[in-house]
Amino acid sequence: MPYHMRSPSLSFLCALLFLAACTKDPELPANGAEGGTEGTLKLTVKPVWQGGPFHKDSVYLAAGGQRIQVSELKFYLAPLALEDASGLHQVFDVDLFQVVNGAETRVAAVPPGAYHAVHWGLGLPYDLNHLDLATIPVNAPMGNNSGMYWEWATMYKFVIFSGHFDSDPSGAGAPPFLFDIHTGLDTCYRTRTVPYNLTVTADDTTRLTVNVDIARFFTDGSRILDLSQGAMWHGDVNFLSLPLLAADLQSAALSITPE
Repeated sequence: MPYHMRSPSLSFLCALLFLAACTKDPELPANGAEGGTEGTLKLTVKPVWQGGPFHKDSVYLAAGGQRIQVSELKFYLAPLALEDASGLHQVFDVDLFQVVNGAETRVAAVPPGAYHAVHWGLGLPYDLNHLDLATIPVNAPMGNNSGMYWEWATMYKFVIFSGHFDSDPSGAGAPPFLFDIHTGLDTCYRTRTVPYNLTVTADDTTRLTVNVDIARFFTDGSRILDLSQGAMWHGDVNFLSLPLLAADLQSAALSITPE
């Protein structure tokens, strides 16, 4: 299946593909040229809890009777691509989302067309995870200022998921125990293909919303992330069961909301 690359350099990713989030849609094509043939994709990545609103100050009841209060959720999507009859069209190769305070929005130029699937990766693929940090601008999604680089491992954190929990479902007040799970290492990278019909028109804006259902970080209906059995992971290769389960659940927790 052909793969149409749109951006050859991480250094110019933000400048070429993304505009600052704003309160109204752009009036010009995303490439900025009058009479351009590009369409505009407005991507929103939104945290939810069981499909409803999510607020970081709230305490939620998760699978296994766990009381949960989330204080940080930060992750890479790499890449994001749309699929039509001719193949894959990459929207971006990597971006970093921090959604604990609410939805984040990106705007990107994409070719017009009738797309039938969305592809993404949660975390970083091997080639990006092993890039030399010194070659990346410090303020880029993978730059040193991202706070996602594991210096001891010369690789990256894929997802930072932190907060407090209590295994007593009848407890009251703020949960007392800390959880802090940083998935990473190449074995934690996950890819998804989501069937979804999306029409992009030249000189117009098409919206795409990806929900991150944090309740599903704790269960897929059969497996449960039981924090009482392990609430910390910062790269210990001798204890991979926790991050591998977390990576599976986190990947499955992402879905598309029909517009």
